[in-house]
Amino acid sequence: MRLITLNEPVSGLSARCELLEAAAPQSCAFLWDLAERKAGFEAMHAIWTGPEISVPMPASTLPAGMATPPIPFENATSYPDTGDIVLAYLAAGSTKGLPPGEFYDIGLFYGPGGRLLMPFGWIQANVCARILPEDLAKAQADCRTIRRNGACTITLATA
Repeated sequence: MRLITLNEPVSGLSARCELLEAAAPQSCAFLWDLAERKAGFEAMHAIWTGPEISVPMPASTLPAGMATPPIPFENATSYPDTGDIVLAYLAAGSTKGLPPGEFYDIGLFYGPGGRLLMPFGWIQANVCARILPEDLAKAQADCRTIRRNGACTITLATA
C-alpha cells in the first residue's frame, strides 16, 4: 500500500490517502510523481460540485520536467463518495474556458452529495485515492475550515 499526504498549513489539513493503484494505475502514477516532487498548487472550495476542495492544475503549473500524459478513464465516476480523491483530465482544447494545454484537477471530496456537474456539463474523474478512515474526521473539519477561509495552497507529499 502506497500513501500520499495532502497538506494545507493554515487549516491544519494533513490527510493520508491510500493510492488505489489496482483500480487507477495511471492516475496513481501521476499523483505519486507530484507527491515525490512535493508539488504545491493553489486550491479552493469548489462551487458546483458540492463538498469538494478543488486543486486545478493547468499543465503550465506542473513542476518543471514533469510529463503531461493523457489520463484515460479508470475507476471513473461522476458521483465521488466521502473521502474519495479524484483526478480529472481534460485534453487541450476539449473544454471552453480552460487555460491552453492539458488540464488536470485533483478533487478532495469530504462529504456526501458530491457530483461532477460543471457549467459546461457532466464530467467523470478517476477515483484514484481515498483518505484513510482514521484521518477522515479531521480532514472533514479541516476542509470546512478551508471553505470558510477561501483560497489556499495544498501540497502533495509521500507519506
